[in-house]
Amino acid sequence: MCTMDLDCKRYNPTDNSKEVDEKSIFFAIKGVSKDGHDFIEEAIEKSAPYVIAERPYKDFKNIILVEDSKKAFGECLKTHFDAPDEHLKVIGVTGTNGKTSTTHIIHAILSTKYKGAIFGTMYYKLDDELIEAPNTTPGVKTWFSLLSKAQKKGLDFVAAEVSSHALDQLRVYPTKFFATVFTNLTQDHLDYHKTMEDYFNAKRRLFKDYEYEVCVLNIDDDYGSMLYEEFKDKAITYGYSENAHLKIDYFDQEKGVLSFYYKDKHYQLRTNLKGDFQAYNMGAAIALGLYMGFDIEDIQKGILSLSSIPGRFETIELNGVKVVIDYAHTPDALEKLLKTARAITKNRLICVFGAGGNRDKTKRPKMGKIASELSDISIVTSDNPRFEKPMDIIKDILKGVDASKSPMIEEDRKKAIALAIDIALEGDVVVIAGKGHEDYQEIEGVKHHFSDKEEVLKYKINT
Repeated sequence: MCTMDLDCKRYNPTDNSKEVDEKSIFFAIKGVSKDGHDFIEEAIEKSAPYVIAERPYKDFKNIILVEDSKKAFGECLKTHFDAPDEHLKVIGVTGTNGKTSTTHIIHAILSTKYKGAIFGTMYYKLDDELIEAPNTTPGVKTWFSLLSKAQKKGLDFVAAEVSSHALDQLRVYPTKFFATVFTNLTQDHLDYHKTMEDYFNAKRRLFKDYEYEVCVLNIDDDYGSMLYEEFKDKAITYGYSENAHLKIDYFDQEKGVLSFYYKDKHYQLRTNLKGDFQAYNMGAAIALGLYMGFDIEDIQKGILSLSSIPGRFETIELNGVKVVIDYAHTPDALEKLLKTARAITKNRLICVFGAGGNRDKTKRPKMGKIASELSDISIVTSDNPRFEKPMDIIKDILKGVDASKSPMIEEDRKKAIALAIDIALEGDVVVIAGKGHEDYQEIEGVKHHFSDKEEVLKYKINT
């Protein structure tokens, strides 16, 4: 017997034994911390008519053995929800940095003609409905459920961030994409993937293992070039490289102008977005829009509809001081952020930052080195410590700081932000990095309400 013999529309597919009843198909899936095969007994006790597993279980007759129960689960869910991906233009964006901005710019451009959704780090937004996002990319059941909801709402497209964890765990399998987009690859998540090669191979799955019409690749990125060599038959590229299909000429932040060439034509578009890195994010979105046949006027309209993207170089003016709030939490992102901030700094550059707990520890000293070298004053604080002690994380960060540098240390993030603003002089730029749009701080498994932006705005009101 195989999964094709099952009526996946009639039964409720689940990988959670707590949800099982007589109308459920239980999929025993080996996860990161738990193995679903250990819960087969519970599923049987709850009257599951069928169990899908990778190995036999006692003498239970209605067990269907498959080579990969994760794949079988995804296939059954797609059938259960009537293959909503086949009726939507699903655009999957992957990469270390820029996924959120790129999906928002794509959404803005496509929304000049169509109605769509965004799935990502900040939220799952289906037209005017906002749903809290526990993960950048949801679990596969939620994924197909959301796609189904988008279809039933009459939406035309979905712009989705697809994380390396999601690709490794088959959370979007077996989605039919319209387009896949690659932004860049730099060090992150090595606590999970262990090596950059494994990290890249997880991202590569989006282009190797899934059906799509076109892929949009950052040709300036070494890993993007590797993807282009492998998938050039379906690829369009963007970047500053002379070989890019969409060649970025320059991005003037002060004037708000992006200049680029596409198919031997020169274009200049106006934008409100700030940050050198936004040239790449806009380049990816524009390349996709042009491929889809959008007029340059519609693309311009879409880009201008974005005044900013929450937590992405979000700037607040504060008594002659610019405060920049950004999600940068990797060495590469922090370096790009500080270099961009330096370009608008008339006096001193002050950086408040930390590093997440229970995540890749090797990036901590690198971030310390970058912050101390590229800012005039750095204040090391807590980020999301999770189950680590904040001071242990801070000590790891300080290992990368040159002995001649003397960063300030303030474990309390609220006090660190206040300290940065207190010492700031007219013409200074204060960068608060690491959390961006997040409105919580995760400590010992509990998410406590905390927003960098709210703290800055409170300070503004109080002064």
